[in-house]
Amino acid sequence: FRRVLFRSATGLATVAEVAKKYGHGYVHMTSRQGIEIPFIDFEDIEEVKAELAKGGVRPGVCGPRVRTVTACQGSEICPSGCIDSYAIAQELDKRYFGRELPHKFKFGVTGCQNNCLKAEENDVGIKGGMTVKIENDECIKCGVCEKACRENAIKFSEEKGVSLESDKCTYCGRCVKACPTGAWKGESGYIVSFGGLFGNKIYKGESLLPIISDKDTLFRVTDAAINWFGKN
Repeated sequence: FRRVLFRSATGLATVAEVAKKYGHGYVHMTSRQGIEIPFIDFEDIEEVKAELAKGGVRPGVCGPRVRTVTACQGSEICPSGCIDSYAIAQELDKRYFGRELPHKFKFGVTGCQNNCLKAEENDVGIKGGMTVKIENDECIKCGVCEKACRENAIKFSEEKGVSLESDKCTYCGRCVKACPTGAWKGESGYIVSFGGLFGNKIYKGESLLPIISDKDTLFRVTDAAINWFGKN
């Protein structure tokens, strides 16, 4: 049995109880955050499903269909997060999980440029980002943002203040999070990559679109991607 997308300890406790009662007490966490309970007898399957359901745990899927959506903890937990990764993963799960396709299809959602979920490994990867701008009237010329930027996109001088080289910006939002006065303003968005592949052959997913600023557009893009995959 494989399934995730529960957060409460009740789900974990239920899995442990079922593994002891119907298996050999073993539980395995897969690389996609799925939970496997080995050694279940086929005649117990329906009882196992019913007991797991009581704890909010549903069986998952394998084969040529949309797999379990993976996500980091995102902005609700992680100070680096630019988006609520878990909430996006839940919406993707409700929208696509288990859909029949010509081949397996994977989504991965990561909250920021730290990329803990390795978005580009997935058929569709979603990475949180921020479009940023500086309000110079609120800037106290401390230079913290220049030090926080890992791409050398921010330049600071006493004479000219702060400037941003937009072509170097990776939407990490570190300047917004580091600024002590809130002079840097950020709007959260979604950086989407397509075509990631891991296994016998490796291909890094490509970001073909500008950063997306709203969920409606994001899901129009994911709809288009998965429908194209299904046809082609």
